Amino acid sequence: WNATQIRAVHVTWDETLTLEGRAGYYDHAGALRDMLANHLLQIMCLLAMEPPPSFGERDLRDARFAVLRAVPTPDADMIRHRTVRARYTAGRIGERDVPDYATEDGVDPRRSTETLAQVALSVDNWRWAGVPFVLRSGKAQHTDRAEAVIRLREVPHAVFAGNPACRPNVVRIGLEPPALSAMININDDSELIGLEPVALETSLPAPPRPAYASLIRDVLAGDATLAVRGDEAEEAWRIMQPILDAWAQDVVPLQDYPAGTTPRYPPSLDGQ
Repeated sequence: WNATQIRAVHVTWDETLTLEGRAGYYDHAGALRDMLANHLLQIMCLLAMEPPPSFGERDLRDARFAVLRAVPTPDADMIRHRTVRARYTAGRIGERDVPDYATEDGVDPRRSTETLAQVALSVDNWRWAGVPFVLRSGKAQHTDRAEAVIRLREVPHAVFAGNPACRPNVVRIGLEPPALSAMININDDSELIGLEPVALETSLPAPPRPAYASLIRDVLAGDATLAVRGDEAEEAWRIMQPILDAWAQDVVPLQDYPAGTTPRYPPSLDGQ
C-alpha cells in the first residue's frame, strides 16, 4: 500500500442532486468548501495514513494530521495545472429538467460559484511520493457515485503485452453504499492462453445509523476520534485556501457542463 504498487488514488463524490433549495448556503460555499476541504480530504487521510499504534483518539488523529502535513502548500503553477472548477448549465437528469445554475433562485451569478471541483494533491513522504490523490465532487451529474479508486501499477514485465484485455488492476472502495471490488485479469476460456478482466465484488453491511448521527453520538459521549482536531483543520485550510484565493482571481477559468452529464477532466484515471 505505497508508491511502489499504487499509481494513483481517486476519491470521488458525484451527485445527481442539484441545489435542492440550498442556494442560500451553497452559493456562498461552492463544491470545494462543501466537500473537498473536509469530507474528501479526510477520506484521503484515512487511505494514506501510516498504520496507527491503536484506534485510540490521539493515535488516529495524529496519523491523519501527519498526512496533511506532508501535502505541499499549493503554488500558482500547481493550481493552474492540477485543479478544475466548473458549473452546471441547463440539462436533464433522468426525467427531470434542470435549470442553469446561474438562474436558480437565490444564486448570484457574479460569484462564479463552482458546482464541481477537482484537485490533484501530492503527499510528499516516503510512502506516497509521486502518487497523485485526485479529489473530485460535482452536483447535477449523470449518476450518483461515491467511491475511492486505487489504481495499481503495471507489472514490471507484461507477459501478455498487447492483449487489450490486460489492464492494470483496480481496487474500488464504495463509500455510499459501502462496497468493495477488485478488477483483476484471469485466464479466459479460449484454446490459447488469454486473459479477460473480471470484477470480484462484495457489498458491505450498511452502518447502523447515518454518518452525521454517528459522529454527533460519539461527540456527545466524549469520543472525538472521528472529529477534526484543531491542527487538522489548520492544515486542511493551508492546503485549500490558496486554491480558493486563486480561483477568486480567475487563475483557473470557470468551465461549464450540462446537467445530467459526468464530465471528465485531467488529471483523471483510466476506467473512470
